[in-house]
Amino acid sequence: MRDFAGNIPTARARILYATQQPFRKALTLAKTTNAAWRVKPTYYAVSEGDRTIDPDLQRFMAKRMDAHVIALGASHLSLISHAADVADLIALAARGA
Repeated sequence: MRDFAGNIPTARARILYATQQPFRKALTLAKTTNAAWRVKPTYYAVSEGDRTIDPDLQRFMAKRMDAHVIALGASHLSLISHAADVADLIALAARGA
């Protein structure tokens, strides 16, 4: 669970881990013809302690998208462990800032 929910309390991490759905290989095979990030403003929260998706890969993708980036000292589940920071990023995106 350390790789998936490293900075979430253990009891909650176990529940989240147990209810996680398997990754679908089809997601990696799908072809995108018009990526929205090419024409729309993009926002990205990099989870610096992520052991599921390498933070360097996250930074590479964010740079490629020319995204507004915030860095969170979080594991893979930054949406939960840093909910307020992620909500602030969403609010920023909603304002079009």
